[in-house]
Amino acid sequence: MLIGTFHFGATTDAHRTAFPDLFSTRRQAELQQLATQLAALHPTKFFVENEPRQQVMWDSVYARYQRSPDDTVGRRNEIVQVAMRTARLAGLPRVTCVDHQQALPYKQLNDFAERIEHDTATQRRIAAYKLLALPYPYPKQTHRLADHTVTEQLLYVSSRAGEASNRADYFVYSPNYGVGDDYTGVSFITSWYERNAKIFTNILRATDPTDKVVILLIGSAHLMPLRHYFQQHPYFEVVELAQALGTQRPPARAARRR
Repeated sequence: MLIGTFHFGATTDAHRTAFPDLFSTRRQAELQQLATQLAALHPTKFFVENEPRQQVMWDSVYARYQRSPDDTVGRRNEIVQVAMRTARLAGLPRVTCVDHQQALPYKQLNDFAERIEHDTATQRRIAAYKLLALPYPYPKQTHRLADHTVTEQLLYVSSRAGEASNRADYFVYSPNYGVGDDYTGVSFITSWYERNAKIFTNILRATDPTDKVVILLIGSAHLMPLRHYFQQHPYFEVVELAQALGTQRPPARAARRR
């Protein structure tokens, strides 16, 4: 099951969601309800967005969390608030780190923009390309956390509508960077897919043949490439959060392994 999320604490992500009332009675009750629903699926693994080299550290945090769920260590983090809360209820021995950090080549994008700053012909060609994207304006964020429960917000960012801004970033606007034999924008796209391919590989390495239900909690921008990788693998069936919570019909075909 793939769960896209916004980051609950500090982040360098371009698109941030403020969560000032994380520790309010209301929000903690919402998170507890979500964790209870997820634990009822009996997951055998819960994968999170941190690197495998950090596993020992997160094992220590989880051990402390199991002893005292009110422990303040790392609490402003979706790994603690969603993944560990669920793992504890499901009786899992750990949350499993599967992320791979890889910087996107933003510098190359900026360098290209500087190179064509005074190149009128190239500017005109890029402007012509942008005209093709006019029917697809950059989506505006209208689904505010303040107006919804945590679960409703996660359902939105995990949905195809929530993915619209990511499609714009990687498939509509990035190809603008480059002309002729210069494929700077393509390098940006493939770098993102490469990082997610490595995350997918880390998940494969951490999945056992006996696992029946595995959950991945990860920044929502990762969902598009990761969903594709899982859909192409014969041993997985992707289950969306909306399906698992009963707000969306399951696929017609039967699952062999989730």
